[in-house]
Amino acid sequence: MKKIAISFLIVFLISCKKENPVEKSQPKANGNLPERNTESKPKRIGDYMSDNKDYFWAAKQRDTAKYWVRVVFQKEFAVYQFHGQCLYWFFTNHYHTGTDKIELLWTYKTDCLLDMKFLRNSNGVKKYPKNGDSFCEYSLVNDSVIKVNYKFSEWVKKINETEKDSIFPHYLYLESKDSP
Repeated sequence: MKKIAISFLIVFLISCKKENPVEKSQPKANGNLPERNTESKPKRIGDYMSDNKDYFWAAKQRDTAKYWVRVVFQKEFAVYQFHGQCLYWFFTNHYHTGTDKIELLWTYKTDCLLDMKFLRNSNGVKKYPKNGDSFCEYSLVNDSVIKVNYKFSEWVKKINETEKDSIFPHYLYLESKDSP
């Protein structure tokens, strides 16, 4: 009788064993299930460069801002959106070795209804970007913040002051999918 009971118990335990157990998530206080983090390594800025998927990086601007600055990094370009009807495509270089940065070159093409002459002028500053110059470098602070290091910081400051806006912000923030 003991052999039958032990055999039954072994068969029962084996049949209850799951090959691929599914981990159940506990609901959060608000009732939503937590999102799973399937990534095991930190992101690199190059992970946000794509010709197929747009990752919108935006400046934090006042509600009264006349510009709506957003940047999308493609494989060879940074698409800089100053306004819904003003786009600039700047050539970029992405450095994978040693550092993980995107360099923006002051070489661009535009599709813009706004008068953006101030981007072509010195604006009273001696050192300003000219065609082909390395203008700035973008580096990832974390998975949702980019720091911008400008090579023409005095000119950038003058542009931001003149236009009374963050035309060239020092930080960009990844927009969520729910953002407009």
